[in-house]
Amino acid sequence: MTEEANGAPPEKEPPRMSEKRRAQIVAAAVRLFSRKGYFQTTIEDIAREANVSKGLIYLYFKDKNDVLFYTLRFVLERIERQAPQLLERSAHPLLALRNAFRFYCAMADNHKLEMLLAYRSTMDLLPEQRLGIKVEESRNSRVFRNALEACIHSGLMRPVNTDIMTYQYMMYAHTWAIKNWAFRDQYRFEDFLAEGEKILIEPFLTESGKAKLADEVGLLDLETLRTTIRDAAED
Repeated sequence: MTEEANGAPPEKEPPRMSEKRRAQIVAAAVRLFSRKGYFQTTIEDIAREANVSKGLIYLYFKDKNDVLFYTLRFVLERIERQAPQLLERSAHPLLALRNAFRFYCAMADNHKLEMLLAYRSTMDLLPEQRLGIKVEESRNSRVFRNALEACIHSGLMRPVNTDIMTYQYMMYAHTWAIKNWAFRDQYRFEDFLAEGEKILIEPFLTESGKAKLADEVGLLDLETLRTTIRDAAED
């Protein structure tokens, strides 16, 4: 456990507060890293923005680099935690694929600053930390790959390169975050999502897949989905 500069041990707080407090610090760091840049932001700045003491930050993080690393992992870990719960009841592979796409895009909508920061600041991490981010992202990609392979195996989609297509889905969601300045005045989020399905799902459907597409029973409701994601981020 890191000590403060004056040698005093960092303060402690009840374990039940830990995740909520960590999220509070991360949210403050995201705002500052996005506004000022990583190198211009200090631990003191983060403490002031989060309205906590510098010592409390050192209770959760070793240093500023550790704050950045956790910040970039933050959304990836939430995707890995929430996706199985939301997708496990999908009645067929195409529904699972569409729900995964909706979920990932909704995460990008709710965490625009974090995703933009990931594109800007990943190279500021240590090599082993960058590898950790890649591993987390690879785990996230399995949701799409598994659904795609199941769609193809079930005859709902024609064969595609699942490695490339998996990242097309993920990159499309990222685009809503990193190019939001270009899209927000022209498209609603719902329009952007619908266009994504037209580009990345519908052209690859077989006749059986097109018939399944018309059945929207079990399709995740966007407002409910976005509320679920926001509530999870505040826990």
